[in-house]
Amino acid sequence: MAGSSKDIVEQSYDATPYTSHPFKATAPEHLAAVATLFGLQPPRTENARVLELGCASGGNLIPHAQRHPGGHYIGVDLSKVQIDAGQQRLSALGLTNVSLHHMSISDISPALGQFDYIVCHGVYSWVPPQVQEQILRVCAENLAADGVAVVSYNTYPGWKFKEVVREAMLFRGKDHDHPGDKLAHARGMFNFMHEMSSKGSVLNQVLEQHSATFSGQFDDYYLLHEYLEPYNLPCYLSEFAVRARQHQLSYLGDSEQQSMFVGNLGSQVAEPLLRECGNDQVVLEQYMDFLRNRQFRHTLLVHEQQQGRIRYQLDPAVLAQLHYTCAVGGSTAAITQDDAEQTMTLGGQQLAIRGKLSKVALQILGERFPATMHLPELVEAVRQRLQQQDNDVGVIIGLMEALVIRGAVEYRVQALEAAPSLDEKPLALASARADLALAASVDNASVTNLCHQRVRLNIVERLLLPKLDGNHTQEQLIEHILQQEQQQMLEFKHKDGQRVSDPQALRTEAGEHVGNALRALRYNGMLIKSR
Repeated sequence: MAGSSKDIVEQSYDATPYTSHPFKATAPEHLAAVATLFGLQPPRTENARVLELGCASGGNLIPHAQRHPGGHYIGVDLSKVQIDAGQQRLSALGLTNVSLHHMSISDISPALGQFDYIVCHGVYSWVPPQVQEQILRVCAENLAADGVAVVSYNTYPGWKFKEVVREAMLFRGKDHDHPGDKLAHARGMFNFMHEMSSKGSVLNQVLEQHSATFSGQFDDYYLLHEYLEPYNLPCYLSEFAVRARQHQLSYLGDSEQQSMFVGNLGSQVAEPLLRECGNDQVVLEQYMDFLRNRQFRHTLLVHEQQQGRIRYQLDPAVLAQLHYTCAVGGSTAAITQDDAEQTMTLGGQQLAIRGKLSKVALQILGERFPATMHLPELVEAVRQRLQQQDNDVGVIIGLMEALVIRGAVEYRVQALEAAPSLDEKPLALASARADLALAASVDNASVTNLCHQRVRLNIVERLLLPKLDGNHTQEQLIEHILQQEQQQMLEFKHKDGQRVSDPQALRTEAGEHVGNALRALRYNGMLIKSR
């Protein structure tokens, strides 16, 4: 990388560090599940070697290393400020299976070793073309033979429209060097364009679509790096696939696997597209990107020797080997055990489900969420609930296939060891308890759950989490919260805003808050099975 462009990128991230946190789409467990779904046999994740390119302060890498002490993790980043912050965190956590390095991606060689999973999130579009080439080179040279790499990037056609906004903001802020001044002037330009553009015009529609981005919903560091970076080079999926092939890498799929299935667009769209695209998955998805005006991708890559094994037609035998979990909206008790069609909220989607076997299977998954169930275990649970000797396994496999295609169910190669119910002595992730101890702000505390997602905690959850070590009963947890109330760490109020002072009312209030907090922590994947 040329010295000037390298310095520009390094100075940008040193001046405004990118807040580093977990991204579920890049978690090795998720990458392994997608690769398995499409016919590959990726490395196991509990002892995997993982490399992250552009790791910032390790917020995406460290949580995985905490959960898998048998793995080996390396992160590299051009920003010394961020690497120093990450190393301080590692020291505080006492982790020895992670190392973070201040270096350029261009300086990585095969000598660094082979990795089962390579992650490059939020980097590719924001570096010059020569570094983009280096990212793909590292993915080719340092990826194990059966490994999986994931590279995220801004994509066209969606970014065609966003480029107008970016270029206008850059134009107004070009004479300002301080990040705060640059962003203030850029926001002003966006607001001016939004107010002055003709209602109903193409420009006005584009600005309307992005108004939430600039209304305070996103942090300053995100806006600076997304819109005001010196480099922001989106590309089409088809272009990215060509670049990857030049490094003997093949397209496997997208981390959001539901976006790959043309059937989700309806038969009127699917049939002509399939005739047009034949068996070329990249061409098919490129057409769908045009139709959806897609803006961002998490692309999975494998060595070209793996390409012949990829199967986009889902195999029932593979589906039968996976572990599933599904967030079912509303009360699972409301699911009727009959064959009538019933509209259900599954994974945030409204879907019509018909058939007693399917409905009972979803009822059971919803009760266990977020804990996974191996498909044979799910079939047996359905059989017992219906008190039937014979169940059609194919029906439940077909249901899981339909939900995977729609993105309404989560799946894993190995079990997700979340608590299937609320134990008398709840046990939280040790990594989450350690993270909370390092949280900089009580009011903005967040931790990483089993699904590699960031979970923000309210005050009761934050005060409870350190005590969730499997040694405290729920009654003891209520006592703990009452003690915290006495120490004015939190306050319970009546509906009229007055503080609750009656001892019995306080105990009742504390019990309700503890119960709600524990249920929320379990639902959000913070609690695991008690040993």
